[in-house]
Amino acid sequence: MSITPPSSSSSARRLLLIGAGHAHLHLVSQRQRFGDTQVLLVDPGGFWYSALAGSVLSGRLSPDRGRIDPVRLARRHGVVPIRGRLAGIDLAARCAILDDGRRVGFTQLSLNLGSTTQVPSARVPGPSVWTVKPLTCMVALRHRLTDELRQGDRPRLVVVGGGPSGIEVANNLYALCRRHAGYCRITLVTRASGLVPDAPLPASRWVERLMARRGIKVITNANVTGLLANGAMLSCDESVQGEDSLSLVEAEHVIHASGLAPPSVIERLGLPIFPDRGIAVNDMLQSPADPDIFAAGDCAAMVNHHLPRLGVYGVRQAPILLENLLARSQGRALRPFEPQPRALAILDLGEGIGLAIRGKQWWAGRGALWWKRWLDQRFLAQYR
Repeated sequence: MSITPPSSSSSARRLLLIGAGHAHLHLVSQRQRFGDTQVLLVDPGGFWYSALAGSVLSGRLSPDRGRIDPVRLARRHGVVPIRGRLAGIDLAARCAILDDGRRVGFTQLSLNLGSTTQVPSARVPGPSVWTVKPLTCMVALRHRLTDELRQGDRPRLVVVGGGPSGIEVANNLYALCRRHAGYCRITLVTRASGLVPDAPLPASRWVERLMARRGIKVITNANVTGLLANGAMLSCDESVQGEDSLSLVEAEHVIHASGLAPPSVIERLGLPIFPDRGIAVNDMLQSPADPDIFAAGDCAAMVNHHLPRLGVYGVRQAPILLENLLARSQGRALRPFEPQPRALAILDLGEGIGLAIRGKQWWAGRGALWWKRWLDQRFLAQYR
């Protein structure tokens, strides 16, 4: 099955957007800027706003509060929606190949595929394995734990990752247990020597004290190397312990909140990539292999900048991506994307508390979480 490629005439130009991430939602909402160009959006099944994962996991928010329907948005703005997933690109034929065999032609192509969480294989029998992405996985975990807590169970949980995602997950698991007046034994495991290693040291220590008060155990300088029937096997850093040592943390559930990576499909596209980082793009967000192929967000790796995987960068890249797609089609000069030196990150720590970090500045408390909620709702309101 195929969708006829566009002709070479300017009136039949076709912009193909693959993925419904932050940047492409902006492009869809600005569809009128593309004039007579046909704009198509390949959507794998909805946009889940990962910044609300903590509130959804804790039970404070309904999962629907963090979801946008890209199909409805596309139709409202005159973009043709296509349900499917990218399987490859035929660069010679100027076609994207979807996983069901459909071929969709393009004049220009933009990729906004997001990221995935790398996890070891589950073991049967063994603990259930969960990931922070997609958000539907966190929704399923919330339902499972809610059922267990209502039955009087006391589940043992291991969270892998001491960065912002791991901190949010561990603390919102605590909030979920409190919501149902139950008890969970929560252990967080991180390879680093402390929590939120990129944060100012006082902020990291504040988080450590908060989690200690909540009874969340933190194991540093360790890595989950595999799963056993009754839990997770840890390998401790030999440079810290004096020797390589193994230990078992008993658990019914293991939640992976580290190791974000671009989707594996990028290795099959025939485009230059940086392993473990994403599709290579220059400062104009173009692939070095083809000036009419662009990428943004977590799936893109800038040649001259190494950006963390934060949604704020996809949001900031969106206006530049829009202008450069238009400039390329109109023969104008393109603009470089200049990443901000410091990005604001606000962690939802459950129980109405947030932690805001921007460079060396940080502040914590209910005001920080209120600000995060305002920013999140303002973003979502643009596309509903």
